[in-house]
Amino acid sequence: MNPSIAGMRVLVVEDELLVAMVIEDVLESLGCQVVGPAVQLDEALALARDAAIDCALLDINICGGTVEAVVVSLDARGIPVLLTTGYGVLTIPLRLQAYPCLAKPYGVGALGNAIRALCGRVGGTFQ
Repeated sequence: MNPSIAGMRVLVVEDELLVAMVIEDVLESLGCQVVGPAVQLDEALALARDAAIDCALLDINICGGTVEAVVVSLDARGIPVLLTTGYGVLTIPLRLQAYPCLAKPYGVGALGNAIRALCGRVGGTFQ
């Protein structure tokens, strides 16, 4: 069983423009509506605070900082967060280690499965 994530509004925070464009294409191919992508922290914070979203896909390191403040804002709204990193899980800041993380690079299937698991549309775990 592969429940659909079509129609889900996904906040994307990614400061590498080409990577953001690929993520946007992948999410749209899965039927999701992309909010953003936000490429700077202030933009990400504004969207996290005000945008209508179902979940968020956040690159941990953005423009030399981390997305911790964005995660705090999303948590306050009860919005599920999926972190991404290309630096390895050992580099994740301690306060973010409790959140699910998808290692870059990842494929369409892994991203779809991670969002389904994050939003409770299927059981199990993802890597």
